Amino acid sequence: MRASLLPLAEKRPLAERRLLSLAAILLLGVVATTTLHAVLGVGGLGFEHVIRDWGSSSVYILVALIVTMRAASSTDSRASWAIFAIGISLYGLGNVLWAAWIQHLPNPPIPSICDGLWLTLYPASYIGLAGFARTRERHVPAGVWLDGVIAGLGIAAIGAAIVFRPVLASAAGSSAAVVTELAYPIGDLLLAAMVVGVLAVRGWRLDRMWTMLGGGFLMLATADCMYALQVANGAPTPSSMTNLCYIVGTALLGLAAWQPASAQAADSVPPASVLLIPAGFTLAALGLLISDHFSRLDPLALTLAMLTMLVAVVRTGLTFRDVRALAATRREALTDDLTSLPNRRCFLRHVREGIETGRAKGSGMALLIIDLDHFKELNDTLGHEAGDLLLRQVGVRLRAVLRATDTAARLGGDEFGVLLSKLSDHDTAVRVADKILGAIGEPFAIKGLSLRVTASIGIAMFPEHAKDDEQLMQHADVAMYEAKAARSGRASYARDRDRHSRERLALAGELSRGLESGQIEVHYQPKADARSRRIVGVEALARWRHPTRGMIPPAEFVPVAEQAGLGRALTHVVLDLALGQVNAWRDQGLDLHVAVNTTVADLQDVRFPNEVVAALAVYGLPTEALVLEVTENMVLADPVRIRNVLAQLGELGMGLSLDDFGTGYSSLAHLKALPVGEVKIDRSFVARMMSDTTDAAIVRATIQLAHSIGVRVVAEGVENQETWDALAASRCELVQGYVLSRPLPARELERLIAPQGGTARHPVG
Repeated sequence: MRASLLPLAEKRPLAERRLLSLAAILLLGVVATTTLHAVLGVGGLGFEHVIRDWGSSSVYILVALIVTMRAASSTDSRASWAIFAIGISLYGLGNVLWAAWIQHLPNPPIPSICDGLWLTLYPASYIGLAGFARTRERHVPAGVWLDGVIAGLGIAAIGAAIVFRPVLASAAGSSAAVVTELAYPIGDLLLAAMVVGVLAVRGWRLDRMWTMLGGGFLMLATADCMYALQVANGAPTPSSMTNLCYIVGTALLGLAAWQPASAQAADSVPPASVLLIPAGFTLAALGLLISDHFSRLDPLALTLAMLTMLVAVVRTGLTFRDVRALAATRREALTDDLTSLPNRRCFLRHVREGIETGRAKGSGMALLIIDLDHFKELNDTLGHEAGDLLLRQVGVRLRAVLRATDTAARLGGDEFGVLLSKLSDHDTAVRVADKILGAIGEPFAIKGLSLRVTASIGIAMFPEHAKDDEQLMQHADVAMYEAKAARSGRASYARDRDRHSRERLALAGELSRGLESGQIEVHYQPKADARSRRIVGVEALARWRHPTRGMIPPAEFVPVAEQAGLGRALTHVVLDLALGQVNAWRDQGLDLHVAVNTTVADLQDVRFPNEVVAALAVYGLPTEALVLEVTENMVLADPVRIRNVLAQLGELGMGLSLDDFGTGYSSLAHLKALPVGEVKIDRSFVARMMSDTTDAAIVRATIQLAHSIGVRVVAEGVENQETWDALAASRCELVQGYVLSRPLPARELERLIAPQGGTARHPVG
């Protein structure tokens, strides 16, 4: 009982806790006795005077003690509790004086000293409640204050209509006596109005303290109203039930003093009721005004009802203003200011809703991410105003080509999003993307200029490519960057090309462990002299023997290694294995050179040349035994630094080969600028040279160009003997391809070649 009713008491010293517990037990005992008498008639009529006079007085004294102790222990609302304690103490003193003295006088005066003491409770309650409202609710919107005023005026109007006229009619005697008689119902009306108003200000949140505090004051007001009506009907003293209401109301105030006041822990009324409660009081006031036409109300009740309606009208106007402002704010929060399209927040909400609908109905949808190409250059050249004009027109064109059920949005900058709902057909998504590209590709009239703009579009499908909104957006973004890099206009998401997928991140972690635990192997593809058909060298190609997934080809893990920053470690492992194998072959009489692929990270590191020299020294091999292959794309990644590193390698006598020659835009320029001694004609030209005269001409021209500047030529991708013969006729030095062999482990390659005087020969040459 003590833990539930007086939880703050546990923090007090033992003596005070005992005193507080004793007071609470006595209080509840008196309340229980009064209840038994009022409800069951226990004790008879003679006992009624004892309870009314001394039972009530004991309750007031005990409550005054409890509230005083609460005021002494309080930190944030001590003044409010102290004022309550004073008011209740004076109220109890008035009851004691009445029971012991005033009521026994031959003609008790009205007003008496007891009335002054009793009426003190009202201002004390008003001040205390105002203090609580100010302490707990420091920032209250105007609408909430008005709700409190409506509720307070409404309940005051109802109370005045019920009580005020009977009390006024029964008031007799001097003017002071009449004022005193009216002070009680007026004080009660104000008290009830204030309690309900404060609860409204609190958003109708009812924690234990406010439930007991509000209930206690409302119970006292109810008791006063009951007593006033009884006096108006000629009763000399309050009934036992009225006396019970006095005692219970006062006891609730005492128990409220020791309840934790926490707005965060309060139970709140459902949001709909927050509006319904002031609306109910407004309707009650309206009912009073209507009833006034049939039975005249007391002027006070009529005035209070009219004031309630007036405040309700003001509150309604404020509500309409707030609703309009909220709608405008919500619209602005979900709309892009520049294009009037939905913004990223709104678009993401549509994506989430579309996915939820798709899951429920088993339907799909497509997400398109659109990025304008070279938009920054346009802004820098023509200014931001021109860029804004372009973005507006792009928004108009997007809306024009989409269905009403689709959503177009500006995601930020020059990036747009399109959601194609109820769409599971990938081909349809591609056709829509092509329509968008066509619309954007039409000339734009910007500042008197006719501008042509291109765009890159990434396509991701739900549920084919993603299971949630975040993943769908990410995959469409990946596809868009792929389209931009390939300059293809559009691209659809493909898991095997996604450098940022969860699978690739997991693979990177496994590769790191694989590099340390010796899971990397090297297979060798032979290179032969085109004329003599002797195998004179090999290309070292990394393979990953995964413990659970088996052999993983380089196309799957080499890009992962470069992305994860493991390219340098992979090159080091391959270089060490390849040079060790070349050294072993030379011990067997096989005089072969080995070509090892490099990465951008290798060629950006100024330490790389010395590392290569040190690796050759470990196995006692000359620089001629090693060829390092580079691609044009590597050079483009960091031209200045990589050219410096290549120059260092060239000065050390290292063989350099330009791989994939002919596929870049500036291959001839790089052939002239880089210190390479070999070019490898890309397999895409070699494989078609016997069926395509253009490719054949490119191969022959490349060979002649390389020879003219003293560079050796390797043709890769040779698949048949006819192509080999044509290359030999064009004086290509080396050939590589499946016509010789696929990449093989070292032992299998040894069975393919036979040592002859320190050289190797292809067995079918």
